Amino acid sequence: MSLYKPYVSKTTVVAPTRVTEFDILKASHKFLRDGEDAEASTSWNDRLAQKYYDSLYREFTICDLKHYKSGNFALRWRTETEVLSGTGETTCANARCSEHTASSTSLTTLELPFGYEEHGQRKEALVKVVLCSKCVRKIMWKRKHEKRREDGAVEAKTGESNKVEMHEDTRRPTKSRSRSKDVERDDERYRARRRRSSRSRSPRAHKQKQDTSPTLLQTRNSST
Repeated sequence: MSLYKPYVSKTTVVAPTRVTEFDILKASHKFLRDGEDAEASTSWNDRLAQKYYDSLYREFTICDLKHYKSGNFALRWRTETEVLSGTGETTCANARCSEHTASSTSLTTLELPFGYEEHGQRKEALVKVVLCSKCVRKIMWKRKHEKRREDGAVEAKTGESNKVEMHEDTRRPTKSRSRSKDVERDDERYRARRRRSSRSRSPRAHKQKQDTSPTLLQTRNSST
């Protein structure tokens, strides 16, 4: 007696994935919205994102400085519960900081230019953030690091130029000395030539020749 095996189809039916409101907010959320976006929001997804945007408090932001060395950090607006508890205003706004939940006295309010990419477009915004002294050093780390690199490159260039000037200064005296020696040699040769010419054409010798010639004639005449 054979056992009965039920028929199983090879094609499996994939159940459709369920889209939650959080997925809709992530797809249609905008960091900043203006009046035109509110008027153009006709679909249910846009109206849901606009409603969530209106519930946010856009005075101070909450940040995440996990990748502060690369100069990238995340920002978001505060919710109602965070505003009521004072999170991000009386505490450090860095979500990974130990002073994020506990109030701190050494806080600094910064106004930062925040550049981000949203829906394929590059946008910029000026935001306020409250940070402790440790997180201020983190958010300024890349800028100071780049400034040190620029200063080091400028110092290296100035050092190379100074070395070139020093080499030029050390070479110049040798050239002047060699030139002065050549000039002295030429002067000595010129003086030696003048001495030779002055000896051959001295006026005294010429006068002696003129004086001796008439005496010789006189003696000859007398003898005759």
